[in-house]
Amino acid sequence: MVGLFAGALNPAHAQVIWSEEFDTGTALDDAVWSYDLGDSGWGNQELQEYTNSAENVRIEDGNLVITVKEDMGKFTSARVRTQDKLTFKYGTIEARIKVPNLADGLWPAFWTLGNNFGLVGWPYCGELDIMEMGSSAAISVGRINRRIGSAAHWDNDGSWASFSRSLDLVDDINDEFHVFSMDWTPERITTYIDGQQVWTFHIEIDTCASCSEFHNPHFIILNVAVGGTYTGLLGSDQITAAMPAQMQVDYIRIIDNGFTELGGSSLPEDEDVPGSQYSGSWYNDTQSGHGFSMEFGKTRTGAPLAIIYWYTYDTEGNPMFLVGSGEIDGNGLEIKFDSPRGMSYGEFDKDSVIREDGGIAYFEFSDESNGTFSYTPSDFTATNWGHTAIDSLPLVKLFGIPLTKTPGETK
Repeated sequence: MVGLFAGALNPAHAQVIWSEEFDTGTALDDAVWSYDLGDSGWGNQELQEYTNSAENVRIEDGNLVITVKEDMGKFTSARVRTQDKLTFKYGTIEARIKVPNLADGLWPAFWTLGNNFGLVGWPYCGELDIMEMGSSAAISVGRINRRIGSAAHWDNDGSWASFSRSLDLVDDINDEFHVFSMDWTPERITTYIDGQQVWTFHIEIDTCASCSEFHNPHFIILNVAVGGTYTGLLGSDQITAAMPAQMQVDYIRIIDNGFTELGGSSLPEDEDVPGSQYSGSWYNDTQSGHGFSMEFGKTRTGAPLAIIYWYTYDTEGNPMFLVGSGEIDGNGLEIKFDSPRGMSYGEFDKDSVIREDGGIAYFEFSDESNGTFSYTPSDFTATNWGHTAIDSLPLVKLFGIPLTKTPGETK
């Protein structure tokens, strides 16, 4: 089952915003997944034919199961992708995967391609290999089931460029589940197995020449190849891995790292946010310098949320603000404000700021441009800022905030 957690207004980071748990049905959801098919060699002299047969790819016991089979020297397997249906730019992606005994000739991979692959081709779209195993170098030193590889491939002014590294683990990891992950920010890409770093790659413009491919949306790919240039085994008689062999995937999850953007046709169309028509800058023209910024959106779980900033003054006449959140109920909105203590006008030291109780406010809207503001101060705001109770102060919207797609999504 695919889980989607909608983008949030001022989101907290480190939240799962999309997941594929593989826990319903017996086949992949075709709204999210597509199949690569054929035996063209896939640019690497691979030996397998990719199919969408249940014998090669299915959902079973809460896992995606990709099975490699052999019949009279002919190999079949599967390669699945989310191209156009689910894309992401930046973020942390992780998958819990069990690989089979790879010795010798199996090449499992968890990776991404730029979603413009169909338009510009490879390597112009960019490629990020989160996990691949079965390399010829690993075979030659007897570490095929314990060497993890990660790589990036891109176009550098008309030439193929790549950067790769590998990690040798103490023990073989086949036939047990492990978590393979990638953290992707505008500055760098880092891959891990079970939290242990495999590889890191800097993608800042002044560090990575012609690296625009890694600042565009990518889609997800999972596959198991047989033979090919990565393995160094180009003939079916060189393949000694036991068949049938299975790669199992328990889940795939995308986690917001503060930069993450999701896209693709599988995402739901944006729905109206309750109260979104009230987003904007509000004020009372008799209250010089006072005002409110109101933003209405959704949390990562899809629940409506309003964030209100109240710009006002302290007892010394210095500008200050209070901030609070709440949920619209009909035409009303109750807000519990926090009042920052330890801030000086024009200065901000986040480590010295304490969030004190800021009192309770109530906004009531008669239409999208008119409303009232009532306020009960807290002991702290009354004592420290000189705030007093306010009853039904008329407000008008000075200007509105244009409604856009939910933050964290691109389409």
